Amino acid sequence: MTTPKIIPTPTEIGREAIIVLAGALVAAFIVGQLPPVREWIRKQWGPAPTPTDTL
Repeated sequence: MTTPKIIPTPTEIGREAIIVLAGALVAAFIVGQLPPVREWIRKQWGPAPTPTDTL
């Protein structure tokens, strides 16, 4: 009987980190190349709040 593997190996952690970073870079590149998508995202997020907005 083997015990379940709960903690991933350093190789698995590194592989997942590379996959996540590559996905973020691809998404940023795609959004940068499509101005309508970039504007749509800006509209969805709205203006960024400032620290004085909470006072």
